[in-house]
Amino acid sequence: MPELMSASVPEPPFRAVIFDMDGLMIDSERVYRLAWFAAIGEFGQVMTDEIFRRFLGRNATDARALLGELCAEFAAADFMRRGGELAFSRFAPEGMPPKPGLAELLDHLERAQLPKAIATSTRREAALRSLAGLEQRFDVLTTGEEITRGKPAPDIFLLAADRLRVAPADCLVLEDSEAGISAAHAAGMRAVLIPDLVEPGEAIRRLAWRVCRSLHEVRAFVPG
Repeated sequence: MPELMSASVPEPPFRAVIFDMDGLMIDSERVYRLAWFAAIGEFGQVMTDEIFRRFLGRNATDARALLGELCAEFAAADFMRRGGELAFSRFAPEGMPPKPGLAELLDHLERAQLPKAIATSTRREAALRSLAGLEQRFDVLTTGEEITRGKPAPDIFLLAADRLRVAPADCLVLEDSEAGISAAHAAGMRAVLIPDLVEPGEAIRRLAWRVCRSLHEVRAFVPG
């Protein structure tokens, strides 16, 4: 992974920061990978890492459609419900663990009095369960069922910016997925890529304003 780029604050400076959730704020994608692999056999199907990675960053509607493409007879909604049950009952009974550097970055942004939003493809009920109160540190929470087009379309980021009352060009997006980086770029926002399960290709890296190894590094170029 390339070294962090210049730590100088851009002009004009950011006026708000928008966070993805799964794989960025919380270590949920590893949990859901275990849950989906455990649940898939109950439905007479097979899951591979290559297939699983196609769902990263996607909302529930797009995920169900993709599951239907993989197998026309697949009970997609039932499988996703079962995967969610296993995620919390078997693999994360105490809640989704936060990613390294999250607490420190939130403290940093709060000292700077920068507005913060969460823009997640996950549905609100599931997002609130995963966040376990963490959403209270944010000004805005936008979720997958609130928009028609999921990532890589820009809609969820534009909705978050509108609710923050900040122009898209003044927003910094933190993302781990290729779909999320594409969405932020399409929204006209600067995006920081912090890869999780999938190491992105060069085309996605070029869309990112910065590439970091963890949330700890983000503090270097956000005023605080």
